[in-house]
Amino acid sequence: MEVYLVLCFICMLPIPAKSITTVDCKPAINESLAAKITINTVILQQPRCCFDNLTNLPCTSNTCEIWLVPAVDTGLSTFDANKASSAILSLSPYPTAFTGSSPANYFLTKVGLQSDFPCVSPSPGGYFRVGADGACSTTNCNGFLPQGSSPSFKYLLVDSVNKTVLAETKWSDSIALYTLKDPGTLGDGFAGRSGAMVIITTLLSVAAAVLLLFLIVVLALCCCGGKSKGSGSVVGSVMGSFRIPRYDTHHLKDPAPYDNPAYEKERKYTTQDTLPKTKATSAVNPVTQDTIKLQKI
Repeated sequence: MEVYLVLCFICMLPIPAKSITTVDCKPAINESLAAKITINTVILQQPRCCFDNLTNLPCTSNTCEIWLVPAVDTGLSTFDANKASSAILSLSPYPTAFTGSSPANYFLTKVGLQSDFPCVSPSPGGYFRVGADGACSTTNCNGFLPQGSSPSFKYLLVDSVNKTVLAETKWSDSIALYTLKDPGTLGDGFAGRSGAMVIITTLLSVAAAVLLLFLIVVLALCCCGGKSKGSGSVVGSVMGSFRIPRYDTHHLKDPAPYDNPAYEKERKYTTQDTLPKTKATSAVNPVTQDTIKLQKI
């Protein structure tokens, strides 16, 4: 009877939960990439070499899963209190993780298998972006982080069969996300501008004014040049009236009237229109008024 009572007492004792191993590893920002921090995303280094030294695990590196826990404010202590639960993966679904009257302020998202992150030097550009799924709605999606918050992160090693946490890393340092500014609060006067910006703006304005002045000068020269060219043609037409369309070849043995080829299309002309009357250079034949005879003085 006493033995029976002892066995019953032992059965009534609470079975201690299997402890979760904490490894000496801490998530950190991948400093080699641009845009590593935005208003709602963070780029972290991959979880390499964090869980490779663990032994006596119920899963292998090809079946053990690595998960990430983003948490803000009270979410760190809340997760630490819930991490031993067999339903830890669904206790704080993403769509309601940061909303409501009493949010859990953390969520879990899958990173990959342990074998996906061997303990070797990562390839260039190897990273994990928190918030890559955007405004998603599934329980463990990789959704946006709360804007303007300062989240901390922790990697977990999870048994793929019973979905319990086997090991965890330390919490990362809090990472402050960027905050959007109201455009109305941005200064649009010179007080809100740097001295270099003012100098550059002034130089560009002066250069634009000089260029405009140069264009005006070029247009003025072109217009004046066109007028000068036109006046030259008028002068040429006036001088052309002194050309002789027809004259006698008086220096030949048998002089005969000679028609200038330049006046082939103009057969009607008079000596008065083509050659001025001067006593020293010409004389007009009264019989044939269209014929001009050059005389020696």
